[in-house]
Amino acid sequence: MKIAVTPFNVNSIIKLSENGADIFIIGNDKYANRLVKSYSEAEICEASEIIKSLKKDVYIQMNLIVHNKNIPEFDLFLDFIKTLDVTGIIFGDFAVYNLASKKGMEHLLIYNPETLNTNYYDPVFWNKKGIKGLTISKEITLKDIQIISKDSKIDISLTGHGHLNMFHSRRPLIENFFKFKKEEYNSYIENKNLRLVEEIRNESYPVFQDDHGTHIFRDKAMESYQEITILSESLDVFIIDGIFKNSDYLVETLKNYKSLILSKDIIKAKKISEHYQKDHDSGFLYKKTVYNKY
Repeated sequence: MKIAVTPFNVNSIIKLSENGADIFIIGNDKYANRLVKSYSEAEICEASEIIKSLKKDVYIQMNLIVHNKNIPEFDLFLDFIKTLDVTGIIFGDFAVYNLASKKGMEHLLIYNPETLNTNYYDPVFWNKKGIKGLTISKEITLKDIQIISKDSKIDISLTGHGHLNMFHSRRPLIENFFKFKKEEYNSYIENKNLRLVEEIRNESYPVFQDDHGTHIFRDKAMESYQEITILSESLDVFIIDGIFKNSDYLVETLKNYKSLILSKDIIKAKKISEHYQKDHDSGFLYKKTVYNKY
């Protein structure tokens, strides 16, 4: 199993590689949602060269919903990616699949529609389409993950650590809220230090608005320290998403997982998990997603 990370800048790549990162997920926010950093084309070229020199893999994030007006620029961006000789392209919209197929790039594609890959026929279907892999829905249990990944002929990945997105609207909800209150809102746009608090819950949810709309995340970041040994036997790629964190956090997290994968130390895994329990949990690994009626 390889470990993928989302680097915050080009300068952090070497240190992340030294501490166990195998795959680096980067992108530009004209073509991707919820990046830790939007890399310019020049930065993508620079990062790609460094990563390849380290003999590690480069994944380009292209998970934006594609509208008709976006198709020409997505097409050109795929041409640009083709010149870089990257290892994977993460997508969620079938338009990207169609555009990439016309360029003979479907073998690089990794399908991640966020919530839709939830059964063992998904890998069977996409294997017939000739893509590289898919990312399992982050809202399913550990048991289901094991079933889906078993005997898959394409790469199976999972976002197993980090804040999980649970809501995305194309509407500028933060902007609209302050307009309704007749207050200035510019300082709140692209601000990733905001929290949304509901009256009926104790949690507070990370929220931000950007050019693609409004994004709301689960209150606690997910961690899989006690499950990493099982996951390492089922997955091809384990993703650590650093959104709302920083490079030091990514390095520390990498060290923890690499240590546990090598040692398979159950007691150590439990201690690390307990250390993070204040603001991390196990996501949906042990609970089915259900609607609670209040």
